[in-house]
Amino acid sequence: MNGGEREKGEVKRLTLGELENLVEKVFERGGPISQHLEGYEERPGQLLMAKTVARALWEGRAAFVEAGTGTGKSLAYLVPAGLWSSFSGERVIVSTNTINLQEQLINKDVPFLQSVLDMDLKVAVIMGWSNYLCLYRFQALGQYRQLGFWDSREAEELAALEQWLARCRTGSRSEVDFPLSDETWWEVCAESDVCLRHRCPFINECFYYGERRQAFEADIIIVNHHLLFSDLAVRRVMGFDTKRSVLPPYRYVILDEAHHIEDVATEHFGFSLSKIGISRLLGRLQRRKRGKTAGLLHQIQGLLETAPGMPESKAQAVLAELTDELVPMLERCEAAASIFFARAAELIRTSAAERAAPLWPTPGGIRLWEVLSDESRDFLASLEDLERGLNSFKDRLSPAEGEGWEILRAEVGALESRLTQSRALLEFMSGEPPPDYVYWGELSGRRGELSLRAAPIEVAEVLQEAVYRHLAAAVFTSATMAIDHSFQHIRRRLGLDSITIFPDSCLGQPPLEEVIPSPFDYRRQVLLCVPTDIAEPRYGFYGSDLAEYVLQVLLATSGRAFVLFTSYRLLQEIYQYCLLPLADAGIRALCQGTAARSLLLEEFRRDTGSVLFGTSSFWEGVDVPGSALSCVILTKLPFQVPDHPVVASRIRRLEEAGRNSFAEYMVPQAVIRFKQGFGRLIRRASDHGVIVVCDARLLSKPYGEAFFRSIPECTTVIEPWRETLGPIREWLARS
Repeated sequence: MNGGEREKGEVKRLTLGELENLVEKVFERGGPISQHLEGYEERPGQLLMAKTVARALWEGRAAFVEAGTGTGKSLAYLVPAGLWSSFSGERVIVSTNTINLQEQLINKDVPFLQSVLDMDLKVAVIMGWSNYLCLYRFQALGQYRQLGFWDSREAEELAALEQWLARCRTGSRSEVDFPLSDETWWEVCAESDVCLRHRCPFINECFYYGERRQAFEADIIIVNHHLLFSDLAVRRVMGFDTKRSVLPPYRYVILDEAHHIEDVATEHFGFSLSKIGISRLLGRLQRRKRGKTAGLLHQIQGLLETAPGMPESKAQAVLAELTDELVPMLERCEAAASIFFARAAELIRTSAAERAAPLWPTPGGIRLWEVLSDESRDFLASLEDLERGLNSFKDRLSPAEGEGWEILRAEVGALESRLTQSRALLEFMSGEPPPDYVYWGELSGRRGELSLRAAPIEVAEVLQEAVYRHLAAAVFTSATMAIDHSFQHIRRRLGLDSITIFPDSCLGQPPLEEVIPSPFDYRRQVLLCVPTDIAEPRYGFYGSDLAEYVLQVLLATSGRAFVLFTSYRLLQEIYQYCLLPLADAGIRALCQGTAARSLLLEEFRRDTGSVLFGTSSFWEGVDVPGSALSCVILTKLPFQVPDHPVVASRIRRLEEAGRNSFAEYMVPQAVIRFKQGFGRLIRRASDHGVIVVCDARLLSKPYGEAFFRSIPECTTVIEPWRETLGPIREWLARS
């Protein structure tokens, strides 16, 4: 068999016309879907998309399909994927950016499809390792719970997890139906590089491998982009047909929410060394909490003292090596890592305007390895010492007999391997790294934990060589990919703007392209307001007129609004300005950062007169149909921060090639983001509301037309801000 082809009995090869006819019959009035879906209406755009996907799969080529909200794009690609897989014997990977969409597909769309298609269609879903509970790690934590290692909250969460295990189906975090902290989940989740695999006593019950076994039998596998690109990163190093891949073999992929592909590829074809990652790794070996000691080394020490599985004299020698040599090595490594990351974080903090700063050899980068030469050398030496110490200790454990000892040796080896990877990455970044990468330090989280990162400046060539040349077909779809009805930007960014002949790959022909408009009537459903007298931002700052205008719009709409920002600083300023006046009007203000995103959305849907102030994560992937969301305020055109190291490096690369980086990169990226924010309002044919864009550059700058032409035509009000309030009230009164 080739690529993703599976044993499936005799395979019938269809002509393209036969495949398209089958697709048409599924969607036609009186067809399988209409018979099972009450109130079904034929959607020409949905059928056009389905036939485009079918053609791409049959002809073996790439395709770009932008499908406006309401097209029904999930079924538009699942139907041809299912038919193609069933008749060709080829496996199809369907990848989404978010686990939410992944779960919608597997819990709603796929069961519906299986109920209407007269075929044995096997569909599997698989998520990344850390989404699954590891039974071995959970069992090992039991002894620490009994010893009082956990505080009361953590102990309650672990007890709840134990009860949850008796009723869960897949062991994934998405199934957890009670409050669970990230800290507790990280103690019990599966991790690829320290998994014991066939040596694990729970391999037959393993949640992750259970899902993976189903995936090998599946016609369609639903994954998220991060898992897909983790798999592609492994294949890039090991060869595309490696047996050590994350996913089963495949040659056909459909990528939904494809506007994220460049960012995901940048992350997974790059490298990261973080303080949190090193702390977790060392903590797996040994850690102290609440005056108690836990970890693998502590567990081994207990066994050496009570049930060594080897002669007592050897056990005592191994125990002495553990306590007198290995544990001090670990403590020295912890201290060296703490000093290095603390001083590196301070350098980043004093140099970065937006919590990220370039590192040498990126132009203008901090010469981190020169400034911290002693600290980085000590950290590297301590990693090497601990790596050698673990290797020696693992060998000293070889005389120990029994299944338990085999597992512990395997776990020591897995942690040693992770140390080797961390040490190699530190050597790579502090040595003579290649110039076609961008290097930077980034502070994340409330405590500003440091990550040192490296990534390709451009991923187009990497995608061509490591991905496309091995794929027979690749379909890219999203509601927001085209700029002014053109795919030129995303084709260029993803390396599909020119044809490179690779036999039997998706690169042999020009990509298919379709822009399918939304079936909704935006002129009837949406009022677009652009105030003419909100001052343009200068050096990132607005005048107080923006805050007053946002407040007056929220009072005019009686809440029921999202207020979306591009910076957390501006969000806080306007949230604080509006908070008390909104409360006086009986309007509750919800703010990103005060609770988990899911909880804020749940509260917003419940309190139908509330307002939610949010930044980047609320610009997309949020679905609030009905009158609960009647207004979306976009406070600023969502341009990327130009001095972020990745963005700055891409700007520099374009300008060095004599190209206009603002027109070719910054504007298209902002338009895609703008379309995402615009798309939050109308989710159903019955929705009705107002979009307010508080950025006069939409009117005053030549590039503003690109934004207007990339969204559906709406009823529009362009007036001074005070004169927009009456039309807003009147528009909402109609609904």
